[in-house]
Amino acid sequence: MAWAYAEAIMKIGRYLSNDLSVLVICDKVLAEHIYRHAVRQSNKAPLLEHEIFGLEGGERGLAQREMSGLNMRIMGIGRHLAGIKANQVLVLRHLDTLAGSGGDGPLSPEARMLTEVLYRSQEFTPTLLGFIDPSLGLPKVLMDRFAIRIELAGLGRDVIPSLVTQPEFQRFAHFDGETLFKNVSGFNAIQLRNAMRYLSANSQPNTPTDSLMNLIREFKRGNGEDVEIPDMSFNDIGGYEAVKAELFEAIELITGKPPAFRLDGSPLAPVDEQVQLLESEAERDRRRKLAPRGFIFHGPPGTGKTLFAKAIANAMNATIQMVSGPEVMDMWVGKSESNLRRIFAVARRNAPAVIFFDEFDSIAAQRAGLMEGGNRASNAVVAQLLTELDGFRADQDILVIGTTNRLDIIDEALLRPSRFQPIEIPLPDHSARRKIAAIHARAFATPNVDAALLDMIAAATEQFNGDEVRAIFQAIARMARRGEPISVATYSAQVEQLRQRREQRLKQG
Repeated sequence: MAWAYAEAIMKIGRYLSNDLSVLVICDKVLAEHIYRHAVRQSNKAPLLEHEIFGLEGGERGLAQREMSGLNMRIMGIGRHLAGIKANQVLVLRHLDTLAGSGGDGPLSPEARMLTEVLYRSQEFTPTLLGFIDPSLGLPKVLMDRFAIRIELAGLGRDVIPSLVTQPEFQRFAHFDGETLFKNVSGFNAIQLRNAMRYLSANSQPNTPTDSLMNLIREFKRGNGEDVEIPDMSFNDIGGYEAVKAELFEAIELITGKPPAFRLDGSPLAPVDEQVQLLESEAERDRRRKLAPRGFIFHGPPGTGKTLFAKAIANAMNATIQMVSGPEVMDMWVGKSESNLRRIFAVARRNAPAVIFFDEFDSIAAQRAGLMEGGNRASNAVVAQLLTELDGFRADQDILVIGTTNRLDIIDEALLRPSRFQPIEIPLPDHSARRKIAAIHARAFATPNVDAALLDMIAAATEQFNGDEVRAIFQAIARMARRGEPISVATYSAQVEQLRQRREQRLKQG
């Protein structure tokens, strides 16, 4: 495991040996391994913080009665720092749990206490080695106590093969290292080894590469992360050829491979994997510079914005997080930004990944000063969102998609071409409604459907959205299941009922 982070460990050890404090941003599971090897490289002795730092007898009992657990730990850090020697390093493996998350709000009492302890004047400045999880963060004043910050984010192309054993390589036929990298680039070394063990336990010799990738996606889903494995295809979305063409181009720029079908739904010939492997590093970099970081789907409700997001994730062989924008916001200072950090950290660990924000305007509205009625918490969330977008690794396939009915209130910084690309998904036209009707007629297996009926429904549902067209066939399928007779008039009656309900909603709204 240490070999996977050998370069970072050597850097940390070198900085510590030169009395530079280092803050390491990494998954918590790595902290124990990293600190042992890095401190050994520095030729200094580690000094570890524990829950009760040298408190004995009555002193311990008094502390337990009068102080919280966090305060006791912070007081113990102060005791250690008071007696630390120049050849020692104080290791803070859980610094983020001591001080809470970052943000521009007021410091918590524990963060203030820890700040006083770490900045306390001494004969010499003690050397610290701190660890924080990327999803938790740390107040800026505490981060500034460390001269060096090192982030361990995922694994490099050159490292991953060394973590896969020879029997594992031999187990899978036509093993594609580049495809493996795209699917595990967000893993840390321990997660990758666990994934390999999972694959070995759930596969047979000569398992095809596609099946291997599906097992990796299953491992991600079963790894406690809040991600989905979508099965929605662009073939399941009727019409919208112009939107699909734009998305197909983006998918090819992101992944290096086109979707496996054309706009009309017919399959493409399989892409030669050997051709894909011939793409040079320079060509890959040029392609990625053209790829969008995200889309904002805007348009009326019910037009398939969520379906498009899931189809994109499926075409990318990606996981998807479905996030409701309002659920990100929290009444506690700094918690909303922490929620965003956690969402993006999950995406990085599960790359290739799509993050889908419904009601995106609730977290991405235009920032304003307090004098103009701006909200400090909302402004901080937009700033955190920009930070996360600009922090993507170039070699990780991560796409962010937001939906809104109010594109006009989205912050201008997010609408820059280098960040989000707005795509309008309007109400379906006649051709799209006919294709949507055909898809749902097949899906619900409704009776008496022919070309004339599809033409009639497409003509009769002007101004309907795709979800309303779907509702027609869902209702007919229920009637057929009850044994009711189905005719063209039955379909017409369902269309009329939907139209009346729409008009009633519009009057009430």
